[in-house]
Amino acid sequence: MSNGRDPALRRRGYHVRRRMHSATVHLLGSVDSACATLCRDLKSKVDARHWAAAPPAREVRPGDVVVVDLTNPNAAVEPRRVQPLLGCATLCLLPGNAPISPHWLDFASHPGVQVLTSSWRDELLRLIQGPGGDRIAELVLDAEPALDPLKRLVEAVCRDPWSIRRPRDLAVQTRMSLAAVRRKCSQVGFRRIEHFILCVRLLAYHELVATEHLPVRIARGLAGFGDSSNMRRHAHRAALRSPMVERALHQSIRLH
Repeated sequence: MSNGRDPALRRRGYHVRRRMHSATVHLLGSVDSACATLCRDLKSKVDARHWAAAPPAREVRPGDVVVVDLTNPNAAVEPRRVQPLLGCATLCLLPGNAPISPHWLDFASHPGVQVLTSSWRDELLRLIQGPGGDRIAELVLDAEPALDPLKRLVEAVCRDPWSIRRPRDLAVQTRMSLAAVRRKCSQVGFRRIEHFILCVRLLAYHELVATEHLPVRIARGLAGFGDSSNMRRHAHRAALRSPMVERALHQSIRLH
């Protein structure tokens, strides 16, 4: 019988949880539009839905991505119909090779609206799935250079944040003794290994939103956060003992 600590089982659980926190992509355009084709292509990778008209606000969750196909004008998809989704979803306009039509220009200037370029398929996938663990580790180390001596540990957390929840998980993943991990963390000011893990995840979350411009829900999933209120509770406690956690927590709070 499995004891629940099997790395293969933990990794499978990570992918399930990552999928749970991934965004739905809503593609707006006529049935013969580029968005309709893309919707079919994306279904194997992400949760994608095609709409011939703007979806009701109740069908779009916070953190979802809405793509409006402007290459094939559709009277059922116009700014006033998409306006209610501002502030809830990340909105992307797909103009193709043509300039954005005048009645969409004002809409394109709103915060949270992105205009996709000619490489829009890659842009969209990156927006939905986010960068890999190594890129996330780079973002964390750039944001907090004091963590450079712990680069190996930072990379481990960023590559598999859902599996590394406890000090022993980090030791196993990095093939170090628990004492060695504790010693390294203490050298940069962490009294507990848990505080280091939490700090890395907070920094990852902040950088994914602030630097990579990912939707909040995607960033939380990539950083290993499920319950945001539980995360804040643990972070506030850790911040009392770790100045680095306090800085990371302050940055993440400013995103809201």
